[in-house]
Amino acid sequence: VKMAMRGLTQFIGDIRNCSNKEEERKRVDKEMANIRKQFKNVTMLTAYQKKKYVWKMLYIYVLGYEVDFGHMEALNLITAPGYSEKTVGYLACVLLLSETNEFLRLIINSTKQDLMSQNEEIQALALACIANVGGREFAETLASDVERILLSNQSQASAKKKAALCLLRLLRKYPVAFGEDGLSNVPEQRDRLIDLLDDPSLGVVNSVMSLLLGLVSHWPELWTYVVPKCCKLMVKLNHPGAGKEFGSDYVYYKTVNPWLQVKILRILQYYPPPDKPDAYKKLSDVLKRILSDTAMQKNVNTNNSAHCVLFEAVNYIIHLENNTELTKAAVQMLSQRLTAANQPNYRYLSLDLMQRMSHIPDAAEQFKKHQTIVSTALKDNDVSLRRRALDVLYSMCDNQNSEKIVNELLDYLNGTDFAIREELVLRVAILAEKFSPNLQWYVDTILKLLSLAGNYVSDQVWMRVVQIVTNHQDLQLYAAETCFKALQSEPVHESMVKCGGYILGEFGHSIVNKGGCDARSQFLLLKDKFSLYSEQVATRQILITAFAKLMGTHPAIKGEIVAFLSEFRTTMDPELQQRVVEYIALAQQGREGTLESVLEAMPDFAERENILTKKIKERERVSTTDRSAASMRMNSSELQDTRDDGIDIGNAASALSKKQAAPPVTDLL
Repeated sequence: VKMAMRGLTQFIGDIRNCSNKEEERKRVDKEMANIRKQFKNVTMLTAYQKKKYVWKMLYIYVLGYEVDFGHMEALNLITAPGYSEKTVGYLACVLLLSETNEFLRLIINSTKQDLMSQNEEIQALALACIANVGGREFAETLASDVERILLSNQSQASAKKKAALCLLRLLRKYPVAFGEDGLSNVPEQRDRLIDLLDDPSLGVVNSVMSLLLGLVSHWPELWTYVVPKCCKLMVKLNHPGAGKEFGSDYVYYKTVNPWLQVKILRILQYYPPPDKPDAYKKLSDVLKRILSDTAMQKNVNTNNSAHCVLFEAVNYIIHLENNTELTKAAVQMLSQRLTAANQPNYRYLSLDLMQRMSHIPDAAEQFKKHQTIVSTALKDNDVSLRRRALDVLYSMCDNQNSEKIVNELLDYLNGTDFAIREELVLRVAILAEKFSPNLQWYVDTILKLLSLAGNYVSDQVWMRVVQIVTNHQDLQLYAAETCFKALQSEPVHESMVKCGGYILGEFGHSIVNKGGCDARSQFLLLKDKFSLYSEQVATRQILITAFAKLMGTHPAIKGEIVAFLSEFRTTMDPELQQRVVEYIALAQQGREGTLESVLEAMPDFAERENILTKKIKERERVSTTDRSAASMRMNSSELQDTRDDGIDIGNAASALSKKQAAPPVTDLL
């Protein structure tokens, strides 16, 4: 629009010359009062004056001031025959009105007439307004007219491009307003849309491909015959002479229309590989060429244009899964990008793709050759890269390399990287259990984990150790001896004390004949830890019950234990006081049988899915943007799990105070 309005130019100049906000406010109020006055006699205004005042009103609006009048006067300009008036009217509609505004109903007919206009520029104004404002009524009433412009042989290329993007916008916001296939549910219409992929204008093809991507995402089963066209177009775009064929306008930094290639590859990921061997071979050759010919360049834009296609090609190779040759080439390329200096984005995307490829057997074997490079990424300055490297190591771990990977992660845990320590601890705990060469190695690994990062180890980790030790009788002696030694070292984290207290209470009797591990030494060791956690009620409760267990299996130290427990008869914690009183009552003369029955060894725990694995699956399922909401749901479910499945090693004794004793808990998790 030609800016030859002297009054508008003068007003903008006055605003720019204001020295402070207050002066600007006064000038705006003065102008708004003048506009309001002029609009009272709108019939006396010329078309030029209407446009001028609406332009001023829009300028005031974009400055951040509220404009609560003049909407009808602005929208009336849409019905004017001139292009300049329509421009102002449609712009006012886009800026001032939302999709729920009732004023939109007043311009539906005018917009519909403009869509039917033979003037390409007027059509463009109407399409831009529909796409930007949207609204259910616009979608339901005008979608068919927009579709007609797109599929008409008489429409200009620029109108087709705008119509395709307008339909895509409406489809994203109101898919229910469209037919079962996103168009008129007429097969001929679908055929005509796909035929537009052969349009001589690559701009039209690009816009139509965006629309097809939206349609395929909603109704993939109705658009299966788009695959041959996409394969053919992908081969055409990567032909050696494609740059000359399509012209320099569509070559972006040596890559022919990279955006179109990315959209094609994304559409192909909704469908299985092409059925025809010839088409599949040609597409595979294109993917090989992309993987082999894409090299790092000094120019940033050249790199980005080529690599956007490259990484999307790897996504499609992941989708194919069974092409060994392409998979090996993709892994080789990703390993090269991991060592790219000053390219953190490429390293991140490479790690992300490696993690997604880990379920492919051929890729998993190839990744082991590059394990050292991935481990190096754990020391990167970027925390997002460190997280992704951790994911890759977790995904590539198996029975052959589990010890090496777990030891690397434990060594890394010695550092000061607090940003990913919690996630690191969780994954080490899962890997140690899932791929342990033997159960003794598992116990050693978890105890080392407790000592290195106790503050970041959840209760589920040491509870899982207790469950495994309880269910494997041949492991109980080793676990008791190892925990006894671990508790003797300083400092000892609270989680280690909980785990050691439980295991010594249940299985400490198996090591009493070993040097320095007699019952009294175990009692004194736990007693020493008890005094360190005067504020940790849960830990003290576990240790109190461990003392009672020792009292039941070693009568020789019963008196010493009872004397120690008597000190807590009047403790302020009611749960701890109740346990102490009940345990002392059990220790009285003549109740040996009851003591033995109540404090007998816990039975084996029922096997069920590891709650740590469930937490990992939940984290992998949600996106980063949804992490906070998902954590709230996860915390809620964990709380319920704790209520249902939690362990209380003093439950049997506490039940004595109840008339109806509850059955003992037999499932740790």
